[in-house]
Amino acid sequence: MKRISLVLIIALMANMAMAQGNAVASAYNYLKNGQPQKAMPEIDKASEHEGTKDEAKTWFYKGNIYLQLYTFAHMTDGIVKGVSEDDVVMRLSQPERKRNYGKLENGERWYYPYDFTVYFSNGKVDHYEFDDEESYKSAEKGDVLEVAHQAYLKCIQLDPKFIKFELNPQTAELGLQKISQMYYNDGITKFKAENLDAAFSAFVKAGVIKSELGDVDSNLVLYTGYVAEKNKDTANVLKYYNELADKGSYNIAVYVTLANMYIGKKDVDAAIASIQKGRKIIPSNQNLLLTEANIYLENDRAIEAEKILLEAAAADPKNANLQYAIGANYDKMVNDTSYNQEQQADAMVKGIAAYKNALELNPDYFDAAYNMGAMLNNRASALIVEASNLPLKQAKKYDALMKEATDLLLEAKPYLEKCHTLQPKDKNTMIMLKGVYSQTKDYDSFKKIKAEMDAL
Repeated sequence: MKRISLVLIIALMANMAMAQGNAVASAYNYLKNGQPQKAMPEIDKASEHEGTKDEAKTWFYKGNIYLQLYTFAHMTDGIVKGVSEDDVVMRLSQPERKRNYGKLENGERWYYPYDFTVYFSNGKVDHYEFDDEESYKSAEKGDVLEVAHQAYLKCIQLDPKFIKFELNPQTAELGLQKISQMYYNDGITKFKAENLDAAFSAFVKAGVIKSELGDVDSNLVLYTGYVAEKNKDTANVLKYYNELADKGSYNIAVYVTLANMYIGKKDVDAAIASIQKGRKIIPSNQNLLLTEANIYLENDRAIEAEKILLEAAAADPKNANLQYAIGANYDKMVNDTSYNQEQQADAMVKGIAAYKNALELNPDYFDAAYNMGAMLNNRASALIVEASNLPLKQAKKYDALMKEATDLLLEAKPYLEKCHTLQPKDKNTMIMLKGVYSQTKDYDSFKKIKAEMDAL
């Protein structure tokens, strides 16, 4: 009696194993026939059963089935009346074949696999036909790509070399590549629709799969960071752009954006480090040079700014703006009491030379002319104050200081007059000119500029 029971148990176990084997075979046949919605319950049973859950082919079929279902359920996405042929090709690739269709004006039929047909009139979509579309869409629960993703990973874990030549994709690795591309395409679509959160999520998923395949797609990382930037997601901008910077990206915007992000976080050192990473890759790029110089200028680091600006000017000697920036940097040093008198005097000489260079390159450069006049005027004013504070017995030194001041004012005069010509109603220019005319005893010009000021 016990022996008979044992025989029955063995027979039952054999029948169950055969049943699950049949489930795998049945799922495979549905897959081959383009019926993933029917294949799903069969492969789900097989992937949970003890007899078949540890077989690579079970998980490979599951990956292909779910991938096929996603493809079919979303095949018609964006294929609406009025869409151009180019848009259809971008979405679906080229059809298997094309035929004329006389029932529409300049009509064509494009045939895709599994009886999906798109009808065109005058190069625009008129309608499409796709059997079982509703069946595919109803079976798509929104997570099928992730199920396929995990199924392919399981297949690779069980047998990394598993291949089925008659299927498409033929390997789990190719399946993962397709899923990554689908997430990428979905990200592009969502981005164009300005759904930034969904676009970012899709790009992240595509990147995860690329990483699992041991592949880093720099363009994908860039798009992910760019969407984060558009979405004002600072943390993820820094994450993805730093990843690109660390890998030596040649995209200048990556380094500039990183610098600006760090400036926004008041981390000046990190901003400079980001730009310097870029300059190691593209040493002579003017955008990177000027961005670094601006960081120094805005943070009162004149010595470092001087070095970068001179380097940029050497590479672009005809750039009046660069010469102006050099002059403005020296101008700051002249008025910065942290520098000694010798350094300030040297900075003034160099600043004047830079402003002159800017004006030679652009004679109508108002800011350069104004700063030049102001620098000379301010120095003259300081000398006048110094002379005024001298005791009476130092008359000789007084006269020398006043002569030097007058010479500086006479030198400033044509630059300020140029500014007045360029912008006749600029009040600051007129105030300085009035003082220059008074100190140099040019009373006719003094009266004239005063009348102009009174008329404002």
